[in-house]
Amino acid sequence: MPTEKKGGIPKTALNSSKFNYIVLRWKQMKVVSINRLRGVVMGSFSKKAILLVIALSMCVFADVAPQTVQDSMDGNWLVINGQRRFISGMNIAWIDFANDVGDTRLDINAFRNKIRQIRSAGGNAVRWWLHTDASRCPTINSDGEVTGIGSRTIENMRQALDTAYAYGVVVSMCLFSFDLLVPGDQPPKSEYSDFDLESNHQFLTVPENLDTYLENGLGPILEAVGDHPAIMCWEVFNEAEGMLASAGWDAVVEKITQDDILRITNRIAGFVRSNTNKMVSTGMANPTYHTMYSDEALINAGGDENGWLDFYMMHYYPEWYGENVSPFHNPASHWNMDRPVLIGEFMARGWTEGEQGPKQQLMTTKSIIDAYQHTYDKGYAGALSWSMTEGNSDFFGDFSTTAPALEHMFDNYKDDIMIKDVEVEWLSGDLAMKVEFTDLPTPVGDDGYFELGTMFSGNFSATTDVHIDIFVEEGSGTNLQLQPVIKVSDAWTWSPASEEVIDLSTITQGEWVTITIPVTAFGADDLSDVREILFQYWAYDDSYTGTIYFNDVKLDDEVLFDFNSEGSSWGTAADEAHVSLASVPEATSIIRNSRSGSSVNTLAPMVRVSGRRVNVEMTNASDLKIDVVNLRGKTVAKVDLRNRDAGSYSFTLNDISAGNYILRMHYGNSQANSFITLK
Repeated sequence: MPTEKKGGIPKTALNSSKFNYIVLRWKQMKVVSINRLRGVVMGSFSKKAILLVIALSMCVFADVAPQTVQDSMDGNWLVINGQRRFISGMNIAWIDFANDVGDTRLDINAFRNKIRQIRSAGGNAVRWWLHTDASRCPTINSDGEVTGIGSRTIENMRQALDTAYAYGVVVSMCLFSFDLLVPGDQPPKSEYSDFDLESNHQFLTVPENLDTYLENGLGPILEAVGDHPAIMCWEVFNEAEGMLASAGWDAVVEKITQDDILRITNRIAGFVRSNTNKMVSTGMANPTYHTMYSDEALINAGGDENGWLDFYMMHYYPEWYGENVSPFHNPASHWNMDRPVLIGEFMARGWTEGEQGPKQQLMTTKSIIDAYQHTYDKGYAGALSWSMTEGNSDFFGDFSTTAPALEHMFDNYKDDIMIKDVEVEWLSGDLAMKVEFTDLPTPVGDDGYFELGTMFSGNFSATTDVHIDIFVEEGSGTNLQLQPVIKVSDAWTWSPASEEVIDLSTITQGEWVTITIPVTAFGADDLSDVREILFQYWAYDDSYTGTIYFNDVKLDDEVLFDFNSEGSSWGTAADEAHVSLASVPEATSIIRNSRSGSSVNTLAPMVRVSGRRVNVEMTNASDLKIDVVNLRGKTVAKVDLRNRDAGSYSFTLNDISAGNYILRMHYGNSQANSFITLK
């Protein structure tokens, strides 16, 4: 995600900004159990597990004791903390690229949602990227020496691992990626990565510099969380082979040698093995590198007799290789490897030969369920599809496309997969995203501007407006501004609607407001590839305290986000902000003017709802029209008060069935919505 300065901020925002995604507290809510829960026999669910879930919801963790038994391989499967398991899960792979560790807080709310999704579908593992390109952590000086780690690195890791442990999910802790040698000004990193490429190259190629990482980077990490029972393994690299000149990866502008990769892998593996009870692996870019990481090659390169890998992780994408190099069309024995093999990356959906990929046509065919089933039947250690946060989810897939496979595996092989019998409860009903602010400070210099948003894949071309319903709780402050923003293309180009800033001083509290932002206001050259939608927000004049609900984000008539499913809340920043899902609050009236940034028209009609009666007060003749719409978008009643004289009017909704509805008011060029429940 982009985190560097952007333009387009109004004068009241001091014309500067800085964005970081950090952790938010999780507020305990009333929840409704789903009828069918993966891995749970409802009648036998223990009090201890229930208390654990409650504690998790409140983000109150007891200390998780370090693991004391040695992890190992048993046949083709992993033995983690004494349990022999087949690995069935997904790559997360990050909440905020390269920024989940460092000096900013992990968005633990978003991380928890990913873990809950995996566990509720029956999965038991995730893969999480940590240092990645080292743009945030560890700190590397101009000589390539590691001088330390981020101030929140260990805390973020511990929170994430505690969360995973509570749900019975293990985590592959992936340290570095080939992104170390991809410049920060190349897509898709151009908007969110800033580091000294030469320093990274020195770190990778000067042998003595690795000692500084082991002492000042990995050492403190392993001392704090190295034996956490939620760790599946410590993974040295993601696709390090991409940094080889022979790989031909254009985005990697500096190159290193195979000996560099083997030396680093050997030293880190030996260091982990000497200081923890955990296993070590590395993520190979594709199966063709299956002979590269033998014990002999690793030890010759790095000199550590303990620096070998417990199992191999290979990646496969059908855009680049056919059946002869596909783990999904060959058994694990096909590779003649001296260690078990886990498939660490592949498409999160089924794929078909001849289908067009980003670069070329796909070469093989496999359904997502068959892919997971194949790994189980053909001797692999497990499978982790890519990914829960992939920007191009239309092509690669996402959790929703992998979930059926995780469910299938759990339903058929529960005893081989389940690590802990945990009940995952989900909110249900008509929900909204609730954001609570407590003493949000005003900006000082570049600090104090934050984002509330989410990544997704959307096409805004040939569209007119973005609509979003907002409800400001009565008693909230008014000194907060929100600027709508989209980020487009694989460069994540920052595209603010700087003329459409929402000022809460213009919003009537206790009422639902429909904010309309013209798509043209974002000023993006190409609207066909929208990757993220967000509000940039800031307090002014004084610190801000208040509560805002968001609901039904629409692109014209298409609902993009209705926040009715657990895990659908957006990520945000600031210690002073708390995001959660909550029941839609009842409004006492409808806003008189819903245009963002404009003053309230006090002569507009006032509409109030009491039980099944709707009361209208008009201070002058108006062109008011009211529609009652059910949640499927069907209009079930209409009231036309156009050309009526000033006065009081009332009508009842007695003929409408009980349930939730939207009361939609049209007045002039304004529209406002109120969510009502008829009993």
